[in-house]
Parts: sequence; C-alpha cells; structure tokens
Amino acid sequence: MSRRYISCLCLAMGLLLCACTASPTTPTPQPSLSSSQTLVDTYTESPEIDPAINTPDVSRDVPAYQPDVETPLSYQLHGVTHTAAGLRHYSVQGYSMVYDPATFTRQGWEDGDAYMAEPNNYLSVSRINGMDAATVRQGLILQEKIPDLGQQVSVGSQGYTAHTLVVSPQDGIFRQFWVLELAEHSTLLVEQSYVMDAADADLYQALQLAMLDTLTIE
Repeated sequence: MSRRYISCLCLAMGLLLCACTASPTTPTPQPSLSSSQTLVDTYTESPEIDPAINTPDVSRDVPAYQPDVETPLSYQLHGVTHTAAGLRHYSVQGYSMVYDPATFTRQGWEDGDAYMAEPNNYLSVSRINGMDAATVRQGLILQEKIPDLGQQVSVGSQGYTAHTLVVSPQDGIFRQFWVLELAEHSTLLVEQSYVMDAADADLYQALQLAMLDTLTIE
C-alpha cells in the first residue's frame, strides 16, 4: 500500500472522528397550533383610539332577542271581525309585530324577517342601515318603476309616518311597500305581496294589513 494512500485514509478517519465528537445542533421544535391558537399568538393589540373619533354605529343598537309572546290578532275579512291566536315577534331589527303562525311561517336573516304563507304570499320587514327613508323611497321608485305620487300614511300601533309605494300588479302579483324612518340613517322597509287570484288572497291581504297595524318600533 502506497504512503500517499495511507495519508489520505488517515485524514479521512480524522475528519470522521471530529464529526462524531462535535455537539449536535438541535433545531427548536415548532408547536402544532390550531387555527384559533395561531390567531391568538399572532394578534397584535391595536393602539388606543380616541372615543370622540370612534363613535358607535347607533343604527345597530337594537334590542336583544326575546321569545315570541302569545298575542291575539284581530282582522277584518268580508266585513266580519275574526281573531287569530297570534304571536308577537320581538325582532333584533328594532321592531315587534304580531303574526298568525297558523298561516305564516316566520323566517329570519341577518337584516330582516319574512312572514311566509306561500311563494309570493308574504309580508317582509327589512332593516336598511346607512340610508334615510327618503333615499330608500327614491331607490324603490327607480328600481321598481313606481310613479312618484308622494304618498305618506300612518302605520303601526303608534301611527308612525311612512311613505307608501304601490307596484302596479305584475303577473297577477300585488306588491306594496311602506318605508319608515327607524333612526338616523336607518330605515325599516315593509313589503306586502300576495297573488291576486289565489284561493286565499282575501285572507292573506286581511292578515297582512292587520299584522302591519301591530307594528311597534322598539
């Protein structure tokens, strides 16, 4: 065996020995975090905000949820007064109203409620934030192509002033809107809809108008 080969072998063994005796570098373990933990760990607190500048949105200051309360609902049908076993619904949209659960099924979404009897037979109440009643009314006139008659009526249990807009019957469906000022830059929009030749059209219309009479802004 040549001297050059032995020298190379000794050098290689020396390097191997140094590698074995050196202190290993252990990487810092990274914890496995859930998505919520990650959000907490990476959250940076926002600086203090001047309350005078950060004014709350009063249009969203609405009552907390309350259960429906049994309340009779009187309505007129063909000149005869009837009384239904109604429920007063206290909506988080800032109003309450009595409805007939035997005829209407209440459905809620983020900004409103619908009281449905059948498709196209309903009364809906929607809260529109960021717009006053006049702006909403003008938007409906343009969108629905409603003649601007400038009608104002009193509706609800306290005789609230509202703009009323009637859509000319389309495809046999009658639709009417009531636009109420709920608060500054906040509007309550009520829509009535019923199929005019439906078997129960008179009943639907009578109940819808009776429900509207019980509307109370909370």
